[in-house]
Amino acid sequence: MTYSFNSKEALTVARNDLVIFREINTLMEQIITDAGNFLYETTVSDGTTMTESTPDIVVTGSVSAPTITSGQTIILNGTTLALGTTGTSLKAVIADINGYFPGVVASANASNRLVLTRTTTAGAWTFTVGAGTANTALGLTATSYTATNPSSVSYFNVWQGTSTDRAKTDQMNQVISHFESLGYSIEQRTNTTTNNTFKWVITY
Repeated sequence: MTYSFNSKEALTVARNDLVIFREINTLMEQIITDAGNFLYETTVSDGTTMTESTPDIVVTGSVSAPTITSGQTIILNGTTLALGTTGTSLKAVIADINGYFPGVVASANASNRLVLTRTTTAGAWTFTVGAGTANTALGLTATSYTATNPSSVSYFNVWQGTSTDRAKTDQMNQVISHFESLGYSIEQRTNTTTNNTFKWVITY
């Protein structure tokens, strides 16, 4: 005996995914916050699968359990920091970095290597590691890194009609239908800071 379902049932199953659920929930949470502040419009331009405009860039050092010499420098996005104020171990390096460089979080991975996570700005998806004197000890290479395009760029391209993806089209339409059914006015507008992602604008 075989089991099958018709096209309407297949579409229902396809729509039952976390992307739609999370997108709607995040937008609704922002609406509740804004309405509580006596606003009549909500704009979401980041922080969801469809609107992400500040992707992370992760750079991992190649040296396990590195140690530096006090006074050696690390240069991130043009800003120089002299390391060694709290010690010369990886733990001390992480303590020195965290809180010093805006948008950069230092940590250690399972191999005890330095990991630098840069949350980019909507206007620049790059992270530059300069030629600091601690680079060799930490296993860092002086170069500029560019973020991999987040999924939001694909949603933008589908919305603009420059690419085709029925699933993404349906997901965006489902978000719109959900809010329109609740009496909201919702539209997509180009995020002019990135020009390759969109933002949701919801009025009520």
